[in-house]
Amino acid sequence: MAFSASQSKVQTKKFRSPATLHKSYARISSGIEGKRSKYVAEGRQTTDRIRQLKKENLTLESAIKILNTYSKEQEIERLIDKWRSICQAGMAYLLNSTLLKINKMGGYEELVKKEVEAEKRKLEYQFGDQLENEVEDVLESEEFKMMSALDQEELKRQIYDRKEEADKARQTEMEKLDFKVRASSVTEFTMKNLASRLKVNFDMIFES
Repeated sequence: MAFSASQSKVQTKKFRSPATLHKSYARISSGIEGKRSKYVAEGRQTTDRIRQLKKENLTLESAIKILNTYSKEQEIERLIDKWRSICQAGMAYLLNSTLLKINKMGGYEELVKKEVEAEKRKLEYQFGDQLENEVEDVLESEEFKMMSALDQEELKRQIYDRKEEADKARQTEMEKLDFKVRASSVTEFTMKNLASRLKVNFDMIFES
């Protein structure tokens, strides 16, 4: 009987009740859940930090691009100013040499008169002699001679209408040239005149 009691005590110490096991399991589960929550929170913090670092990196890259662009723009502006200074110096030299030649010719008005005379001769040829030759060639051509009398009269009418329009156009151009001479009598030869004759963009070189 003594042996049985001792054995019973040993068995009582060795086996736990279900309630005790449940509490132990709950404590273990709670500890695991706490550690997992801690790891999840740390993971989220790490993810947020990585995301923030990426944003900061993008901001830094954008800032570097802006600085590089600004540096390039400064260099371009410097080159433009250098180019403009060289062009201005060249234009100033051309203006001085041109003014010397104009003065030797008798002034700006005399220069314009000579240019206008040359333009008028050109107009007389284009609207006069050249057109007359074209009309003569048509009227003496074999194709014209082979036309019926009615068709010949119609073609002549069209040719003379064209000639009349050309005469009006010539007269208009002549009046423009005469006005150009009158305007030159009250103006001087300027840098803008030179740029116009050279077909150079004045505003691009002499930007204010």
